[in-house]
Amino acid sequence: MTAASQHLTATAGTRRSIFGRMLRGAVVTTLLALAVLGAIVLAESWRAREAALAVQLDTDVAALADIYVTGGEAELLRRLEDRTALIPSDGRRAHYWVVRADGTSLLADGRAWPGLDPAVSQDGFVTLTDGTKAYGRATRLGPDLNLAVAREYAQDRAAMWRLALTFLAGALVIVIIVTWLARRAAARLRRRVDAVNLAFRGASGEDVPALPEDDRGDEISELTGHSARALTRMASLARTHRHMSDQLAHEVRTPLTHLDNRLAALRTQLPPGTELDGVEQSRSDIRDLVAMLESLLDIASSEARIGEAEGLEEFDLSKLAGDMAELYEDSAEEAGLTFRTDIAPGTTMLGERMQIGRLLSNLLDNALKYVPSGGELLLRVAPGPLIEVVDDGPGIPPALRPVLFERFRASHAVDGRSSHGLGLALVQAIAARHGMEVVLLDSETGAHFRVRSAKGAV
Repeated sequence: MTAASQHLTATAGTRRSIFGRMLRGAVVTTLLALAVLGAIVLAESWRAREAALAVQLDTDVAALADIYVTGGEAELLRRLEDRTALIPSDGRRAHYWVVRADGTSLLADGRAWPGLDPAVSQDGFVTLTDGTKAYGRATRLGPDLNLAVAREYAQDRAAMWRLALTFLAGALVIVIIVTWLARRAAARLRRRVDAVNLAFRGASGEDVPALPEDDRGDEISELTGHSARALTRMASLARTHRHMSDQLAHEVRTPLTHLDNRLAALRTQLPPGTELDGVEQSRSDIRDLVAMLESLLDIASSEARIGEAEGLEEFDLSKLAGDMAELYEDSAEEAGLTFRTDIAPGTTMLGERMQIGRLLSNLLDNALKYVPSGGELLLRVAPGPLIEVVDDGPGIPPALRPVLFERFRASHAVDGRSSHGLGLALVQAIAARHGMEVVLLDSETGAHFRVRSAKGAV
């Protein structure tokens, strides 16, 4: 697995994916739609059952009124006793009350009057004295006789619960199917987008991975085409940049070196006693220009090779750090600094030994340049790998911290000593080349640089 694909895998679980939001949106939308549909279906079903109850009651009341008109009170009571004994197949058991105007009950089914007003033929849901739920209607048969009819609706309520549970089961199946289909669609889209992201993450200088052909003709297919052209353009620019850098090194550095040689020859040809300060200053300026040019080329080379495995090999970082410490001991002593080391033995890393040596020397040079006499300097190396250079010098001005690792932006002066700002830029480029990051940690005094594996880097 390449570093780019490993990075893509490592970040996939932490990023906020649009496909996850699409999946959640589809599920939530389906749930809301089913909830609204279920509410409508249940409401209409209950309204239909309520209407059926009302029609059944109206039919009962009309039939009983006809019996009273044609057969009188005695016939009505006889018919009601027969009806009370019946248990209907639909479960809507009927209850009847016949009461005189003075409250005398002729037929009450053992229960009190349901509380409906016969004067207006009131109907509605009632709770009988024994707790039974029913739907009833009361009417006035004559000046001295009132009739009430009620039918239980427990079976209707049970049917509504069965309907609700059936709907919930069906909704669950629909949600599962929608989730499965949405996940498949999102996975297909994710693979296509990840292919583009993987190509950009794997692009390094002139090495640009090929994007898979996508001829579906949709928006992502168009994005893939634009990305492929952008990557090709990026590779072309990288090749042009490298070519121009090589030409610059040849066309500028060589004449400067020749000029320095001519000045050196001129120095030997001048008469004794001639003032040579101007010549020496010119030679010093030329050497500074050549050094700056070489630093720029080193930065460009390191940045162009970020992500490349070519040239990397396992080496002993502890030994390299120890060798660098020995080289800088005399320089630190001459500068009046106390130089300490904390190097864990046996620490190794995958990289270019010469470039990591350049990284260490730039960090140590930076400390030696700005830490005044009497200060302390610490070089620490630990498994990870972890590299730290700590000093108790004047530190980094707050205004400079945001641009500290940008080329030319970090040029500053401390106690008359200036910098063109390329040393730390090169440190960052070398660290990035090795999948590492360099940070300036907060400290009460001095500067504390830490180089370690970057997040998600291999």
